[in-house]
Amino acid sequence: MKSNEIFIIGGALLAAILLFKGQASPSTSGSIPFISPFLSMLGKAETKAIQTLGSNIETLQSVKESNLGIAQSILDQERSLTDVKISQQQTELDKTQGYIGSQQRIAFPSSRTEQLRNAYGVIIAQENIAKANEMVIRQQGEIDRLNEEYQTRFGSLSRYG
Repeated sequence: MKSNEIFIIGGALLAAILLFKGQASPSTSGSIPFISPFLSMLGKAETKAIQTLGSNIETLQSVKESNLGIAQSILDQERSLTDVKISQQQTELDKTQGYIGSQQRIAFPSSRTEQLRNAYGVIIAQENIAKANEMVIRQQGEIDRLNEEYQTRFGSLSRYG
């Protein structure tokens, strides 16, 4: 086909379309009869897609908020468990420090006469103080370890909230 024939056929189609509708210019694509049903379906599909997208965004936002709530609950529970463990360690630490105080009263009496009278008790008390001091260090280390473990496991979760 030559280019002249293509222009003639194209012009004839355009004239037929214009005459069929009785309009001087097809200003809208809805004026072409065989396209009109497709435009209607396209409009419906477009509307449905927009509604579905809005619904999906709302669903995702709801899931995100729910997940953040669950994460916060887990974080609160873990903090509570860590606090209980620390409290137990602190109670033991307080008892140990109280014991050290009582042993210091025996080991370091106020007068030289009391020291001589209770020489054996003083030696035992000093040994007990040394052992108790080791326990204090271990207990404080355990408290520090629990706090560090909590921060390592859950400290970074606050960035999601």
